[in-house]
Amino acid sequence: MTIQEMLQKLIELGFSQRAIAERVGVSQPTIYRATQGAAIRYEAGRAIELLYREQLKLSDSCQSKDC
Repeated sequence: MTIQEMLQKLIELGFSQRAIAERVGVSQPTIYRATQGAAIRYEAGRAIELLYREQLKLSDSCQSKDC
């Protein structure tokens, strides 16, 4: 899965670009550019991946518990 796809999924889960940026430690315009397919720093991409995995686990566990 690409960073662009992870960001799209996070947005579908209700995150704003600004919220993602704050959690990842970059600016909102950086997140916007990444959603458009622009390259970003490795560290930012890694942080997006970790946020995505964390939210995916929460989403999956919530669905199994009927939250």
